[in-house]
Amino acid sequence: MQPLSLSREFAIESHGRAIDACEDIEELRTAAKSLLRAWQLQASFSEDFAAQLLGLQARTI
Repeated sequence: MQPLSLSREFAIESHGRAIDACEDIEELRTAAKSLLRAWQLQASFSEDFAAQLLGLQARTI
């Protein structure tokens, strides 16, 4: 795996600090669910794109 760019590392650090400073559990839950959904959407996109590049049919599950 290649290292992240400086701007992505900065974003991680910045958002990590915001999470550390947050004291509202509902806000943290909302953020966590949003990040989980974004992660899964990105994973799905990556699978579909890789399948297209390889000329394969993407999984539909």
